[in-house]
Amino acid sequence: MKNPDQYSGIFWILLGGAITVSSFFYGVGSFSTPGPGFITFLAGAVLTLLSVILFISSTRAKGAGESLRSLWEGRQTGKALYILGLLVAYMFLVTPLGFLLSTFLLLIFLFRVQAAYSLRQLIFLSAAATVASLVVFDVWLGVQLPRGFIGRILF
Repeated sequence: MKNPDQYSGIFWILLGGAITVSSFFYGVGSFSTPGPGFITFLAGAVLTLLSVILFISSTRAKGAGESLRSLWEGRQTGKALYILGLLVAYMFLVTPLGFLLSTFLLLIFLFRVQAAYSLRQLIFLSAAATVASLVVFDVWLGVQLPRGFIGRILF
């Protein structure tokens, strides 16, 4: 195989197949009475189908293809790793710090990655997005969000 898309196609075919097969353990049901595994079955089937299309199209592609190293040249991998690190830190800090504080801090750091906002804009946008998500999830949908130490004091 000369094309890296063929390798990724095989990987996604295997993952999609595993998701599709594992959804049967939860019970797929039918269209009229879907079971708990219905959505994962559909997602796995769509992923598998798209992966097969990717594999076939990359097999039929003319040319030598690019090396795996050349695909990463000129990319901003540092930013991607920074964002990944922020999300991992958020995962560990959302419970002890609470949803409000940890989401506000995460958004400040995320907005600083690509956009050139002033400090006032950063604070406003982060606060607005945090409050909007709090209203949607906590008030409208009734999701119990982690309160953290600040939430225990305020609420």
